[in-house]
Amino acid sequence: MGDSVDFFQLFSIKKEFLLDLNELKLKQKILLKKTHPDLFVNSTAVEKNVASEFATLVNKAFGVLKDPLTRGEHLCSILGLQFDMEKIKCTNINVLEKQFEIRSELDEIKKNPSSKKSSLVERFGKELETNINQMLLKIDKSFKGLDLKDNDSTNSLKEQLANLAFLIKARYELGEVKRSEV
Repeated sequence: MGDSVDFFQLFSIKKEFLLDLNELKLKQKILLKKTHPDLFVNSTAVEKNVASEFATLVNKAFGVLKDPLTRGEHLCSILGLQFDMEKIKCTNINVLEKQFEIRSELDEIKKNPSSKKSSLVERFGKELETNINQMLLKIDKSFKGLDLKDNDSTNSLKEQLANLAFLIKARYELGEVKRSEV
């Protein structure tokens, strides 16, 4: 079960960044039905093991494809773009400024002891979701227009994925703040 498996092919879906998650879940159920343990009651140990490994692969693939960040990394891997997300250096000054704004606002919300904190969290959460959704559309457009021979094209996509990772982390941290308020 190496990383060389094309999870899009396993699920018989198009190799696209934006997916219909309901369709993905349906495909997962269909694939898992084929390996349900009740179907292998009278099977050999080898057949049971193969069915179990296939079910594990389907669940791993579903986990990768349902998350936009891991889906993007998997799609890059299929296309031959290997990189370490942690080592991507953002060079776009506008993106860096926006990340700084987000980080600063998140820090201010964390420090804010006022009764307005929950409304600040709510407003900032909506802004983050808007930013994430815009980034998802931008990444989808980049994948569709990707020129693997053009370093600017591939570097831009990598930076967009890194920015998505930043936004998702900020959303998680905001969720932590929200949970600490309860």
